[in-house]
Amino acid sequence: MRVSVGDVTLFFDVEGCAVVPEGDTMRERPTLVLLHGGPGADHSLFKPEFTELADIAQLVYLDQRGSGRSDLGTPATWTWTQWADDVAAFCAALAIPRVVLVGTSSGGLVALHCAARRPGLVAGLVLDSPLGVPTSLEETLEVFDRRGGPVARAAAQRYLTGDTSDEATDAWREHGLPLYGSAAASADLVQRRARARMNEDVLTHFRRGGCGPADPAEQLPSVTCPTLILAGEDDPVSPAAAAQRLARSLTRATVTVEIITGVGHGTFRQAPERAFAHVRRFLADLG
Repeated sequence: MRVSVGDVTLFFDVEGCAVVPEGDTMRERPTLVLLHGGPGADHSLFKPEFTELADIAQLVYLDQRGSGRSDLGTPATWTWTQWADDVAAFCAALAIPRVVLVGTSSGGLVALHCAARRPGLVAGLVLDSPLGVPTSLEETLEVFDRRGGPVARAAAQRYLTGDTSDEATDAWREHGLPLYGSAAASADLVQRRARARMNEDVLTHFRRGGCGPADPAEQLPSVTCPTLILAGEDDPVSPAAAAQRLARSLTRATVTVEIITGVGHGTFRQAPERAFAHVRRFLADLG
């Protein structure tokens, strides 16, 4: 399905009911809007795992502007704030009064911006390996070194500091990218990327700083909703220690951090049973 939001039309898919029969009444269930990462990936990265949560919530899979099956917009609008405002406008267009935002990687940063800018809309945040945690390149490189040795560290340092030459990119794909997760998860990621509609232009725009600062520090004091942060113990992109720092920075929100062992970047993808157990408890506590 598609809906017009400002200057673009966004693609979305829905799974599960917002209201369900319960005796002689109809009970409302939470609506979860799922925000993919990349930036420039699409909603397919949440499938098929999230089907498991359709028994307790309505799931709305959204392709952000510039991504997947949604309109491109213009590169000038590929920013954290515009994506966040798109989410709010999307919810308004569909008459969703309160929403739980679920963001993975860069989608987590979009979710944080939306919660800060529209506190009356966002009832809760679930942040999976969110981009924007207070970390450093050195902390990231230490994880690559621990998991893949000096070769992985060197490949990651070249690529993550802006070297996009064929040699650097090949080294990154061979030695760095596979360490986003376990060996099994790396093979799975290849398949997921093959079926996803990726917009490499958005990713390039992000790497050049065009999306705006990836540090959400100015936004965090405005986030007031209950928040669940899921972090992979072996995540080199959003290190577990940095997830703990993010939680401490959300001073006006009730925050729960869950560190999931044996996985890297993207807990839903690599450990869905454990990650969803935490999400179920979080949603139950929201009421």
